[in-house]
Amino acid sequence: RANALRGRLLEWGFSPYGMDRDDMLDSATVMLMDAAACVDVRLEVGRVRRFVRIVESAYYDNPYHNFHHAVDVTQSTFYMLHTLGLFNRTGPRRASLRSPAETSFPLRTILRPTDVMALVVASLCHDLGHPGLNNAFMVRARTQLAELYNDQSVLENFHAACFSMVMSCYFVDFVLPPARGAGAAFDYDEFRRIAVHAILATDMARHFEFIGKCRAQYERFVAGTNLPLTPQQHEAERAQLAASILKCADISNIVRPFNISQQWTQRLNREVTLQGNIEESLGLPRSIVVDMANVPASQIAFYEACGRPLFNAVADLVPELRYMSEQLENNIRNW
Repeated sequence: RANALRGRLLEWGFSPYGMDRDDMLDSATVMLMDAAACVDVRLEVGRVRRFVRIVESAYYDNPYHNFHHAVDVTQSTFYMLHTLGLFNRTGPRRASLRSPAETSFPLRTILRPTDVMALVVASLCHDLGHPGLNNAFMVRARTQLAELYNDQSVLENFHAACFSMVMSCYFVDFVLPPARGAGAAFDYDEFRRIAVHAILATDMARHFEFIGKCRAQYERFVAGTNLPLTPQQHEAERAQLAASILKCADISNIVRPFNISQQWTQRLNREVTLQGNIEESLGLPRSIVVDMANVPASQIAFYEACGRPLFNAVADLVPELRYMSEQLENNIRNW
């Protein structure tokens, strides 16, 4: 069964809405088990599945930001990491960062096995406790979370805090203790650092700032000034690359095959509409108005303004991931 699920997980045309609950739980379990194997940590499958159920329980039944989205983002990360040859299971294929001048910098020398595990777990947990409302609402409604995080990346800080709590209460105390090999290649502090950095990078309010960091990293590689790396530079490059993967995975619904992208658009529009209803009930103006008669135009605008710069920047940095920017252009034409 695990191999059959893994086969589905290694298809870009993946959709969790084609799965029942058990398939989703088992798929998440398979991805976590495979990620743990990268650091030579052999987890007990029963404990991992129970951990996945705990994570599932921390997601609300929102139209878009729900456990289906978490599994979808995790699969996107899983697929990208496989494409880059960062899973032992994929064999000897090596991934590299290439400039137009053929300057190469092997990705394996930056991302470590611990980062692979951090990205898979962070993907599953990146929206823990999401209320189905955006940051703008949280701030305008003067919610306790907005006050707690001083109106800055409110939900992302909340998700990162939830991630740390879940890790501390359940993963470290429940999943890891009986695992064999858990102290050899697994560095929990590094795992958590990379995961939290990647989760915080998903804030769309800082989207273009993040793209600027991707382009700056690309320029460093093209100029060849990235070698040799100091320990501090190495850590910064690792964190940026890891965040790029989760950042792309988080909005990868727009670069799925068009029929799947359409389904995610419908769900997101429903969630935005529900938020608008809540805003009206509180006497607040609707922050986003969904024009159902003009969905294609709004999607094209988002794809071109937000999607294209990100996926092109990451594709320039990691050519093996260019399939996403190519699918984006196909979807724009289809819209």
